[in-house]
Amino acid sequence: MPPSIRTDDLLQELDSLSRALETIVGALPGTPRTESDVWSVYAGLEKVVAVLKFRLKQESPGVFRELPKSAVPVSLLPPALEAVKEGRSMLESKEFPEALESLRVGRDNLRAYLSEQRKARARVKRRSAARPSS
Repeated sequence: MPPSIRTDDLLQELDSLSRALETIVGALPGTPRTESDVWSVYAGLEKVVAVLKFRLKQESPGVFRELPKSAVPVSLLPPALEAVKEGRSMLESKEFPEALESLRVGRDNLRAYLSEQRKARARVKRRSAARPSS
């Protein structure tokens, strides 16, 4: 039998995060309006994952998770949405370890998107700095 933990607040937060991410993904194939929209969802999802880990008394310190890579960073957003929805469904079904893993996958996809965007900005900045001014 799964442990008895409170999930109503997490489910409510995941509903809100899913709606926000659906709005972002719905605007694709273009780049999201602002990166801060993705940051907000990422931060909220990071919080949900942390709270769930705490409630499950499940910690894995020092474990490094490889981030997914993509030449087209926006392609990481739809799988993030699916993982969040799947995690929410599993959480509602009391499949706690599976929910946690799925939410981590969604979080990692968002983090990978944000990381790729930062790298792209740095490349543009380097290129513009390397061009001689006339």
